[in-house]
Amino acid sequence: MKISRLLLALCCSAAASLLGNDELKDRLQPALEAITPDALLAHIKVLASDEFEGRAPGSKGEDLSVKYITDQFKKIGLKPGNPDGTYTQEVPLAGIQSEPRMSFVIGDKTMDLKYPDNFVASSARLQPEIKIEKSDLVFVGYGVVAPEYGWDDYKNVDVRGKTLLMLIGDPPVPDPKDPSKLNDKMFKGKAMTYYGRWTYKYEIAAQKGAAAAIIIHETEPAAYPWQVVKSSWSKENFELDNPNKNMDAVSARSWITLDVAKKLFADSGQDFDGLKKSAITKNFRPVTLNAKANIAIKQQVRSFKSHNVIGKVEGSDPKSNGEYVIYTAHWDHLGRHLELQGDQIFNGAID
Repeated sequence: MKISRLLLALCCSAAASLLGNDELKDRLQPALEAITPDALLAHIKVLASDEFEGRAPGSKGEDLSVKYITDQFKKIGLKPGNPDGTYTQEVPLAGIQSEPRMSFVIGDKTMDLKYPDNFVASSARLQPEIKIEKSDLVFVGYGVVAPEYGWDDYKNVDVRGKTLLMLIGDPPVPDPKDPSKLNDKMFKGKAMTYYGRWTYKYEIAAQKGAAAAIIIHETEPAAYPWQVVKSSWSKENFELDNPNKNMDAVSARSWITLDVAKKLFADSGQDFDGLKKSAITKNFRPVTLNAKANIAIKQQVRSFKSHNVIGKVEGSDPKSNGEYVIYTAHWDHLGRHLELQGDQIFNGAID
């Protein structure tokens, strides 16, 4: 695709500028002139068209996307990048459609949550049913263990078999000289680190032996509203189809709305805002709520082969024959939502 040519050209033109290599600049000029808004838009219009049905993995949209990208790679002269001499690499995936139920028991009262209006839940484990009963709820702040920052939200507390509640994002540690700003020496200030990603939070929960991990959604630190969580997690989700069927993953992954979290903490006799404030300090320790979680998830699991498309441009220096510069992008999107009335396609770029 022209996008690949753009990336290669930018890389090479930067090198040419540094080296002052006019000859290299001249060689790049045709590629640079081929990069136009109209050319890029033409590709987007094809990939985001209704014909491609939202490009869900394992669908007709994948087949069309893979063929289109392969054809474009051939057209611009990229060689097959897969070791077997083809452009495509098989990726074993599993599609998981979840039907979750979740409730919190606080004393003699039960708080039933409504899916997907105020919670979502699923499992990366490739099994038809997940059941967690009467699991202690533990608030673990931001759920981060970062030795390089001297940060440990778990403090060696045993959370095996428990359900963890955690805040979204990196800990927003204030600058000691100006509390209105973030400390750029802690979690890179405003920039998100891997510790702030939901994937990390679920991973560390699994490593600690937790039964479930629940992220408390807030729009400002997340930079997206609940509707995004609701749409993403109530559709079919995809995981690698590993030989161990992902049994090393935490049993249940969940999100709840801020309103649900505040009510849960209040009904459990805890000050949510106060605990949230304490969670931005190194001295924070996990807090066990006077509440338990019940989570049940029924899952439809399908296994299929998805595909990467790989093209390569071989260099001319034999000394660098074993070195690679890799550019990646994803072709997939959300596909279709058959339960919607009217337009069911998530085009992904031109809606």
